[in-house]
Amino acid sequence: MLKRASLKMGLSIIVVIVLVLSLISCSQNVQVSKENEIIDEHVSNGINGENDGNDGHMSSNNDESSSSNGEDNRAMEENFQEDEGMLDYDLIKPNEAGQIMILMYHDIGDIEGEWVRTPENFRKDLETLYNKGYRLISMKDYLNNNINVEAGYTPVILTFDDGTRGQFNVIEEKGELKLDPDCAVAILEEFNRQHPDFGMASTFYVYYPVPFRQENLIQFKFEYLIQRGMDIGNHGYNHENLSSLDAKEIQRALALNVKSTQQYLPGYGVDSLALPYGAQPKDERAAYIEKGEYDGTVYHNKGVLLVGSNPAPSPVHEKFNPNRLPRIRASQMNTEGVGMYDWLEYFDNNPDKRYISDGNSNTVTIPEDMEEYVKKEALDHRQLVIYKR
Repeated sequence: MLKRASLKMGLSIIVVIVLVLSLISCSQNVQVSKENEIIDEHVSNGINGENDGNDGHMSSNNDESSSSNGEDNRAMEENFQEDEGMLDYDLIKPNEAGQIMILMYHDIGDIEGEWVRTPENFRKDLETLYNKGYRLISMKDYLNNNINVEAGYTPVILTFDDGTRGQFNVIEEKGELKLDPDCAVAILEEFNRQHPDFGMASTFYVYYPVPFRQENLIQFKFEYLIQRGMDIGNHGYNHENLSSLDAKEIQRALALNVKSTQQYLPGYGVDSLALPYGAQPKDERAAYIEKGEYDGTVYHNKGVLLVGSNPAPSPVHEKFNPNRLPRIRASQMNTEGVGMYDWLEYFDNNPDKRYISDGNSNTVTIPEDMEEYVKKEALDHRQLVIYKR
């Protein structure tokens, strides 16, 4: 009897041990399963186990710890985004209803003149603009109110009239063709290599029959400019004084320019005009300056540039008139106090008058006292942000 009782007790102990081991095994499997679920969740959320700071390896922390780390990371990311989006208005003083300089150049040559800038002085102009916080934008972006400049900086536009050889010259050296290092395009490229944040955007207003004065290189030069983010504009077919022409002659001059440019650049949109001599008709013929058609070629100038002597309004300012855009002569001779350096000094002394970017293409930020001058319909999809200065 005793032996039989001992045997039963032994069997009972073995059964209990087996049950305990089974329970431990199940618990481990459940824990592994939970850890696998945690890993899967992190991977699906794009975290990849990096929240423990151990080079991407998953830590052995439990559910609660892992969840807490994930929430901390999300909070840090949200705070970072908020900090990144904040603008110090007192420091930046954004004013996207301020004035913008459209600079007017003609030739680049060896001897300084009223309509000629030497290579040395052109380089000085670029350096001065850069150091004073100006950055290049294209005429197309200005007309489309697509100004994208870093916060605290001011857009400026370069325009070149007449399509001279000094603007874009190709020379032969040791049997090879290369850009003349003293032409405007080469100087812009070199300056951009030194200061890539300045940009190279420029518009060249050419006339025919030989823009840039090297007939066998017109195609090459046009393509070269466009590939580098520069633009071609209309300057009449043969630099006509448009104020002296009738409606048909005006359309002929402007349409032939577009047609000629598109023969080299098929489909290219020539959409702005620099008035030759700054002259335009003041009667009903003025309508044909903006748009018209001749012999099957249609043209539409979204912007018409004057010779002018003062800065242009912001595209959101109520005084913005794309059919009469003033320019500033980039010269130091016979400028009568309204040349480029005169206006640079003016903006140095009156920084509240110049356009200063908020760095956000989705907003238009202005000081409170400028609100009455903003043309609300010009905002398009952008949000108007107003602050007190």
